[in-house]
Amino acid sequence: MSTDDSLPAIAEPVRTALRLLIVGSLLLAVFYILRPFLPSMLWSAFIVIAVWPGLAWLRNRFRWSRARCALLLATVLIAFVIGPLLAGMFALAEHGETLFQDAKTAVERIPDEPPAWVGELPLVGSRLAEVWRDAAAGGDSLRARLGPAVQAGGRWLFSQVGAVGGLFLQFLLVVVFTLVFYLNGETLDEVGRRLADRIGGERALQARDQARQAIRAVALGVVLTALLQAGLALIGLLIAGVPLAILLAFVCFLLAIAQFGAALPLLAVAGWLYWGRDEAGWAAFMAVWGLVVVGGVDNIIRPMLITRGMSMPLTLVFLGVIGGLLAYGLIGVFLGPTVVAIAYTLLLAWLAESQTD
Repeated sequence: MSTDDSLPAIAEPVRTALRLLIVGSLLLAVFYILRPFLPSMLWSAFIVIAVWPGLAWLRNRFRWSRARCALLLATVLIAFVIGPLLAGMFALAEHGETLFQDAKTAVERIPDEPPAWVGELPLVGSRLAEVWRDAAAGGDSLRARLGPAVQAGGRWLFSQVGAVGGLFLQFLLVVVFTLVFYLNGETLDEVGRRLADRIGGERALQARDQARQAIRAVALGVVLTALLQAGLALIGLLIAGVPLAILLAFVCFLLAIAQFGAALPLLAVAGWLYWGRDEAGWAAFMAVWGLVVVGGVDNIIRPMLITRGMSMPLTLVFLGVIGGLLAYGLIGVFLGPTVVAIAYTLLLAWLAESQTD
């Protein structure tokens, strides 16, 4: 073979490598440019995917234009999600000092010996009283151990409130991107379908559909349940006349999203009412309301909502939610199940193909 004949064979891999280098550099540059907006764009994409059936229902039911439906849904987003979040942050900034002073006072009044009713609780009473005494019998008293923890928690929350300006800007970007995605949803959906088909054909299209189901399942099961729990917590706090009820309901919402349990702040309020205000009746009411009413919603309604229209096992959804939260923060609540759903679908398709072969 002559040297001239071998040049095309050598030049083709070089051209391919140059194309890949140019395309990769271009994608990296685009990612770097859009990096400040990626969290807001991801949140907006998750919101639009979850609420898209509602937009279609509004258009079919009332014969409204897409722009009118998009403005209505954006208003609902501001009123029921962003509004309460900002209200909770501003309430913490305004009344947080009073709240933590009251918490510190309540901690200082905790006795080293548990009350008699603690030991009389069924099943766990004796064990709980023993743990209480063991904690108080250490080198430091129970009050000395809890006091620094309360102060450290207060300093952390106040430092988070200091970033409320940046948080407000992120929320504003979420609303803007949500409007853009609502108005161009069908075009973007077609682009995503063609891209998935180009990358992996039928398997990628199935993974895309499964990811969409996972986002909607999490929105229904986790976010809607968290909103319902926060609303019930707010009702209980208002009935008991607890100050900063909106702020505490906001904390319940965040803890429900994080899968730590929305009842925890209500139990803390029950302890404050018992030791800080000497109101045993309201303390018992708040404890029962938190454990039975608010906690019962999480155990009954959330699994029912998540499994609606979802072919992926419920265990994988919960693992995706919790793992995504630990890995990526709050946005991981949606991102985690989405990635797990894509991997799960591709794995099933690969196993089915292996059996066919």
